[in-house]
Amino acid sequence: MNFINFDFIFTFILPQLIYATFVSVVIGAVVGGIIGLIMGKSSHRMKDTLFPAMLGSFFGMMLLAMIPIFASPDTYIGGPFGGLAIMLKFIVVAPLGSIIGGVVGGICGLKLSPQFKSRFILIAVIFTYSVMLISMYVTLAPAPFQFVKSSGQEQNFLPTIGKIIGYEQKFGLSSYEGIRCLGFTRDGNKLVIANSGDLRVWQIDPGKLLNTFPGPPDGNTTLNDLIEAIAITPDGKTLVTAAPKQIQIRELATGDILQRLEGSELVKLTPDGKTLIGFHKGDQATADIGVWELSSGKLLRTMPANIETLGSGYPVDITPDGKTVVVANSSYSNQIEISDINTGKRLQSFGDNKGDRINTLAVTPDAKTLITAQEENLHIWDITTKKVVRIIPNVGTVNTLLVTPDSQTLISNGSSLNIWQISTGKKLLTWQKPKGITISQVALSPDGTTLAATDNQGVRLWNLAVK
Repeated sequence: MNFINFDFIFTFILPQLIYATFVSVVIGAVVGGIIGLIMGKSSHRMKDTLFPAMLGSFFGMMLLAMIPIFASPDTYIGGPFGGLAIMLKFIVVAPLGSIIGGVVGGICGLKLSPQFKSRFILIAVIFTYSVMLISMYVTLAPAPFQFVKSSGQEQNFLPTIGKIIGYEQKFGLSSYEGIRCLGFTRDGNKLVIANSGDLRVWQIDPGKLLNTFPGPPDGNTTLNDLIEAIAITPDGKTLVTAAPKQIQIRELATGDILQRLEGSELVKLTPDGKTLIGFHKGDQATADIGVWELSSGKLLRTMPANIETLGSGYPVDITPDGKTVVVANSSYSNQIEISDINTGKRLQSFGDNKGDRINTLAVTPDAKTLITAQEENLHIWDITTKKVVRIIPNVGTVNTLLVTPDSQTLISNGSSLNIWQISTGKKLLTWQKPKGITISQVALSPDGTTLAATDNQGVRLWNLAVK
């Protein structure tokens, strides 16, 4: 088990230390130089005060000014309030640290023997950077990335498998914004997790981190890299990710980007893994469906959808035979359309076009049932007759619907995480969240045995043993 988050140290703390060093060198040179000149003239020993005062001012800045600023989570919240907090701290602590350090440095220059000065500087450097590193790590670092196995029943919900930790957000930095999406490989033994532009591949059994694919090297994650959705081919070799401005096709083993497509925010693969659909977004607030050939990245066609792309769930799914796509066209209606993926032709349209907005939908693997989440109700449709056969009322907001391979069990996630029996509409289980913990994203392994759910600390994994 890892006890130190080296990834956080190298990707975040060290760059911040370099920046703090640069600021302290500049201020230390100016303030310390002035103090050294004053002390040198008064003592007539300019050569013994100038450089020591500059060094002392630098160390004072690092210890008394940079630590309160760089080791505080408030520094990284961003926005005008974050900037104001940094400015107020800097105005107070920068003069204090640089002046005190400069005076102490000048005194040491006068008092210490030449033989001890170089040794004293080395000790001061080691002490200063050790204190800064420890202060920043203790106050800012999340737990090291690791898989913690567990067993038993969690609060009358499901048998637990374990938890992946290291994603806890302590401040608003893009690289550590918490988990945005996740997805299983076909065998259910690998889980890909995206937080901001970073991707990590975990192996469920024996429970370890296999690969880390970092985002842009400069740390500035753009709308091309802010991953919102994941899909993995049946052979487990290709990973497709969607960001607000780009769809990327990657090699799962290496994370290398093979193709960049003009799509956004949604990716789903046909069962054979040869065709992908996503949003083909222009400059409007709504998007149409794009159909691409996975092997070449060629856009085959677009299909009208008029779906708002600012929501947390999208009413789009591919039927189990991979031939048609089901879309709730228009953001504020319940009009459902079934279109041919190969031609783009609309085959069927149903719904009264007057109902509540459909947040998301799912087609069962047996292709017999369509489930839609409309405001706070679940609607169970018979696909053959295009009629609603059951309504499950008052379930709260639902952003994600997952169906087990046997088409018997439904998982809904939104304002709550629930498990339902589709044939009767009976609620089987509800996750009783601990205080301060919320679930945001869920994923179901293709074999239907493992349910993964993200919270503000990491990913919970349960054995989906619903009878």
